Amino acid sequence: MRAPAAHAQSVSAQPVLKKSGETVGARSEKRLEDIIIVTARRRQESLQVAPVSVVALSGKDLEARSVTNLRSLQNFVPNLTFAPSQNVGEAGANVFIRGIGQEDFGVGAEAGVAVYVDGVYLPRAFGLLMNLTDVARIEVLRGPQGTLYGKDAIGGAINLISTMPSPDRERTASVIIGQASRAEMRAVINEPISRRLFARLAATVVNRGGYLQRLSPPVSPALIERVSGEPLDLGPEGGDRGQGARLQLRWLASDTLTADFSIDGSRKRDRQGAIHVDLIDPRFGIFPVINSLIGQGKLPGPQITGAMAPDDLLKSYAGNRNFTRQDFWGVSTVLTRKLGNQSLKFIAAYRGMRSHIGTDDDGLYFDIVGSDLRAIQSQYSAELQLSGTAGALTYSAGIYAFDEKSKLPPFKPVLDILFTCGCFYRPDSQPVFTIDPRRLQSASYAGYGQGNYKLTRELSVTLGARLTHERKTLDGASYFLDGNLQPTNTLLATGHAKDSWNSFTYRAGLEYRANSRFMAYGSIARGFKSGGFNVRGDTDLPNMGFTPFAPETALTYEVGVRSEWLDRRLRINGTIFHTAYDDIQLREQTIVAGQPTTLIENAARARIRGAEIELTALVARDFTLQAAYGHLSPRYLDVGRVPRLTLGSRFQRTPSDTLSVSMNKRIRLRTGTIELHGDFSYRSKEQFQITAAPNDQDGYGLFGGRIEYLEPDELWSVALFGTNLLDRRYRTAGRGTLINQVGFAYSSVGPPREIGLQVRSRF
Repeated sequence: MRAPAAHAQSVSAQPVLKKSGETVGARSEKRLEDIIIVTARRRQESLQVAPVSVVALSGKDLEARSVTNLRSLQNFVPNLTFAPSQNVGEAGANVFIRGIGQEDFGVGAEAGVAVYVDGVYLPRAFGLLMNLTDVARIEVLRGPQGTLYGKDAIGGAINLISTMPSPDRERTASVIIGQASRAEMRAVINEPISRRLFARLAATVVNRGGYLQRLSPPVSPALIERVSGEPLDLGPEGGDRGQGARLQLRWLASDTLTADFSIDGSRKRDRQGAIHVDLIDPRFGIFPVINSLIGQGKLPGPQITGAMAPDDLLKSYAGNRNFTRQDFWGVSTVLTRKLGNQSLKFIAAYRGMRSHIGTDDDGLYFDIVGSDLRAIQSQYSAELQLSGTAGALTYSAGIYAFDEKSKLPPFKPVLDILFTCGCFYRPDSQPVFTIDPRRLQSASYAGYGQGNYKLTRELSVTLGARLTHERKTLDGASYFLDGNLQPTNTLLATGHAKDSWNSFTYRAGLEYRANSRFMAYGSIARGFKSGGFNVRGDTDLPNMGFTPFAPETALTYEVGVRSEWLDRRLRINGTIFHTAYDDIQLREQTIVAGQPTTLIENAARARIRGAEIELTALVARDFTLQAAYGHLSPRYLDVGRVPRLTLGSRFQRTPSDTLSVSMNKRIRLRTGTIELHGDFSYRSKEQFQITAAPNDQDGYGLFGGRIEYLEPDELWSVALFGTNLLDRRYRTAGRGTLINQVGFAYSSVGPPREIGLQVRSRF
């Protein structure tokens, strides 16, 4: 599908040196030049001339920073959070840009940040922390997107762009080995089948052991297994085992017609991400009952105390379900026809997903609080685009259609130890269990267009608009299970919800180019995220609790500067912005009809102010420094009826300050080349939920480095690299605001220091 949307700023791309008169990419010693050409405005252009707030990382940038999985992308892009979900860990992601995103991983909520793979929109949180395969570049666009691309996005967009088939024959293999039994292999084959038909095959196999140690319980494992009815699982958490492959074909059907075809698939079969219980208060939740049964000898002891929450973030007493089983697949077709100064493009795609996730949330060898989550999703999309130039006007317009079906199928309930040990029921009786299958259908249709008109040689104006219609339908039911926990036809409750929304979004901007080294712009853009329904079925609530929530909108005012100084040895790009954010969709526990439940509710409005600045400096021959800084200052202006939220509450997943600094040094030898890279990233205090919790993450910094040797013809290379070199312990997500109700708080934990060796060969 398409490469996403607009609103840009600066570059984190690896610079190259350029002498006067040399082509881009030539090695020299006098000037900085971007090697990244972006398509943020639907045409290829350097980041230095694009008046949109975009950061781009090339495949070389990602490799230098040891980014093989999107989980660490947030370390190198200002004002971005791209982290594991608070609920399903590495199986899903929370993505926020400039304080706007979506914390809920469920199928009922829309993403605040649009994620695309080769232009195909990925609407669900599941699978976003994907392993990277043959990536040409990643573009991160900040601010509302929509007037250039099919799916509207209120907070920003992230576009993963694969390397396309080419007429050059290529064979590349890369192997990474490292700590915790890490073994990864990536291979690429590019083959010209004929003068006009090219094929490219890329494959990835990842095997990484866990880094969070599960501790032996303080009682006999055999006793725990006999009481709980399940084998004790003490394998380490945080592993990553998966495979993926993508086949692409490019057919130059004629001098004016190009056809691109792609088919891909990937799978994950591993333990869930590293989850640590940060504190336990045995006075609350189910713990008083557990301790009472231990005292009566009905459950094996000792008593549950706060000591069962280890101080070391990389240790846990969890001993039960902890797995991720996910499959993803898709096909797409892109037909491009040149019509003089115009280009007509048709894009069609299908994607599917199956996900099954099991978590042990309470972190104890008793299975007290766990999750067993299943989801099946499929989507179709089609887009027709027309772009081109007419005199001083450059334009793009299109129509877009998207259809999605999601299913939450029945599953066996999670039986906690109180049921399996018979502590609540006589041995000859069974508790009452139900299954709650749900189906959600959604559709989005849009027409959009944007044009840029040069008023003078230095001054141009941009105008864009979009009309969107979205609709959703949710159906659910609750059925009894029999004594063997099998579904019956006995219906307990049903639920149904249906709604639709229309929106008009726009973008207007003014750009001034004083010369080839300085450009300033100002813009205003409106974004929209559709409403939806709370899909967590609850038979105790009216209509199974399928309550609706309204759309949210954002209006962003932005001013940016692109500049180069000192004969293009120094580049400074900056942006400041103000966003008016209305009807914010927040997920919180609340009371409905006297029953506690989890809902998404609209929290009225807020304003977000912030800035981003990026700097690149050529310090000496073959030696560059890069720095990127982001600052955010959000504030609620009205909090509506959301419980426990106040005007002074911090924004979730929104550090005030984010910083990234890196250096790159090339040492030329007669026998080859040595490339040195070092980086440091910092994130200030981060609040994981909409209200503060004791396990929110304080500010922390991470160091990384890489030393690579390339033989003279660069046919092979070997690199030693490390991430989190100071072995810092830190949390990437967490839940802990309801201690006096559930009795515990838990978090996802980032990986410790990792050292690895990479060998790459071209043949």
